[in-house]
Amino acid sequence: MQFNKFKLSAIAIALAVAGLPTLASAAIYNVTQETGASSGQSSAATAIAADSSKIAVEVLNGPVGLNYSEEMPYMVDEEHFINSYDDLDNYCDNYLGYNTCDAWADEQWYGIKATGEVCDIEDSEQVCDGGLKKEIDAWNNGYTSNSTASVDGTRANPFGPGVSGTPPTGSANANSTNVVINQISDAGNAVGASSSPYYQNGAVHARAFKTRGFNGGTELLPPSGLGTVISTIGQTNANGAITVGSDVITFGSASIANMADTGNGNKAPEDSGLGNLNSCSSAASYTDRACQYFQFANQASVWVSTYTTNAANARVVADFPNGATGNTDDTAQASVKAASILTSETAPTMVGFNTYDDNGFYARAVKYTPISDFSTCLTNLQTDTSLRCWTMSLIPGIDIRQSGDIIYSYTVANDINENGIVAGIAKNFRRASGAYAETVFINEGTSTTLLGASQSSLFFAGYNATAASINNDNELVGKVDIETARDRARRQRGYIYLHGSATNLTTFQSTRGWLLDDLTNGGADSNTNNQYRIAEAFDIADNGDIAASAFYCAGGYRSTAHNALCDGTEELVAVKLTRDNNGTISQRTYDDQTVSRSGGSVGLLGLGLLALAGAMRRKK
Repeated sequence: MQFNKFKLSAIAIALAVAGLPTLASAAIYNVTQETGASSGQSSAATAIAADSSKIAVEVLNGPVGLNYSEEMPYMVDEEHFINSYDDLDNYCDNYLGYNTCDAWADEQWYGIKATGEVCDIEDSEQVCDGGLKKEIDAWNNGYTSNSTASVDGTRANPFGPGVSGTPPTGSANANSTNVVINQISDAGNAVGASSSPYYQNGAVHARAFKTRGFNGGTELLPPSGLGTVISTIGQTNANGAITVGSDVITFGSASIANMADTGNGNKAPEDSGLGNLNSCSSAASYTDRACQYFQFANQASVWVSTYTTNAANARVVADFPNGATGNTDDTAQASVKAASILTSETAPTMVGFNTYDDNGFYARAVKYTPISDFSTCLTNLQTDTSLRCWTMSLIPGIDIRQSGDIIYSYTVANDINENGIVAGIAKNFRRASGAYAETVFINEGTSTTLLGASQSSLFFAGYNATAASINNDNELVGKVDIETARDRARRQRGYIYLHGSATNLTTFQSTRGWLLDDLTNGGADSNTNNQYRIAEAFDIADNGDIAASAFYCAGGYRSTAHNALCDGTEELVAVKLTRDNNGTISQRTYDDQTVSRSGGSVGLLGLGLLALAGAMRRKK
């Protein structure tokens, strides 16, 4: 999920775990705040170059509603039914289990005020930032960018000036795109996804497509020859790029077929005035509002830089195991999330997900392994798009259905390093320990391990976490629950986990799992670092530097404790964590204090907001 914007007033939080005294020694990580956000905005560093030379920052005005770089909303909406307040509320009830689902749905649907309060049906749209409703209403009201992104301060907005081909009639609003950066390529390019700008034509505002991938300034198109609907409004998404000899292979997903059951009224967004999306199924028109919301079956795909024939068009990596549509309403989805050239190999192994039919489509974590004659296949794929240069296999040990019962809502592989170690998430279908847990898995060949307390105390029973990035030293980062609340979104913090024969394990006191806050404490930079508590880690470079987001308290928290109070207003900011392997670890303590609250910027979301600053993106 993409991280969400919020502000926090001074909150006193008593946590259950006791820490060790702070020592006056150099910290493992120094925190540097990245620029780019203005007052009232939230930001996160979402990607870092493999050599740590560049960093990407995403800035949000408000909540995203639905992730801007995700083929299947929340990884479970294979029907494309989540397009109203009620749908969001139902998703929360069925997959999150909060007692505060009405407030959660309000935030995702209506957005949030500049004060941090959640909007609801009583609020004018003009005072609300973000939220899915604004995208749906853009046809009549126009739209202003909610998500902007940059690399080292240079904004990435590849489609802002306009799109390729024949765009909608009217003038493009360059500040109406939503941009996500998923990776910084070896060449230093931003790789990610962006919506089309909206073109105003009289009273109507139309976008050319919902989302397209990009590598630098290059627009990545769907496969050629699949008809006018896909060629006109088809979607693509770019998760990253990898250099293979003279080729740059960008990977992600691309539309290959129309969505299932376009006549189903549930697929038309609430308040759109549309009974269904049938009118867009055979002819794409920018004057047809149905085409603004039309969806597709998106397949795992690549783009190869050296191709001269249809160079901008995607080539499909794999097939859908059970077809592009099924079970009346289901639309299949797949994507390549990450790629790496394994040690002693010359062709990239890739990972991601594909949907399988098990009395319903379920996303399952998969590995894409290059065939033996990969080089010849890749050359021939330029003109023979029926070729498959990778074979797809399921990540073992995390089957959706076990002994006849559904165990997981989905599984997805998010990253792979050159050692062949795959990191991903298995989302539990059943509620346990008060949560529909998102459990981290590590796969090596035929062996898959679900991380738990035996690997690290971070991973207690029923925890939720992300597995965002693993570097070539087997260092995995993400965010993880730091409490066991059963009725609301749990507070989370950034973590690092050193797997297997991790090179720097001794630097980390031979302890595999750490909250990053423990690694930013102590030493000459302690006062500066004490202004931050690391909310989430998104990416880690091979030297250990990390792209992250942090809660920021100007001037510093009252103490160095994990749960220290901020006397001002906390903000969510983008940060870079710079590794010092000669530093030592001084664990933060926990203050013994009564839970209290001042100010009112959190509004209805209360403590639950802390769990919503999350994304699983960027792979190399």
